[in-house]
Amino acid sequence: MTFFISIFTAYEDFWAKATDFKTTTKRVDWWYVQLANFIISFLTFPFFIKMFGFNVYGLVCILPQIAIDIRRLRDYGKDWKWIFINLIPVLGWILWFLWLGFGQSGQGKTKFI
Repeated sequence: MTFFISIFTAYEDFWAKATDFKTTTKRVDWWYVQLANFIISFLTFPFFIKMFGFNVYGLVCILPQIAIDIRRLRDYGKDWKWIFINLIPVLGWILWFLWLGFGQSGQGKTKFI
């Protein structure tokens, strides 16, 4: 039961801090938000595709997702400009996943890579 409460709390913070680029986000909260977004997208995708032709939920989540990713980057010790590494296919995505999903929190004091 506490697992679902943790996911709900992390997801609630995801929306509450939708425009907050300065504070921090714990690694586990980043994972909970990714899980929640995956589940919601999976469930709503067929409906939105039929109604609008694209995933509206994914579009609405762009700004909060950028904000949480930048907060995790800062926790990892990288500057916000590293968000553009996502534009590099495969290698950029792998680094992104490692940094945000497995990199240690703590204002960049300990790093995964």
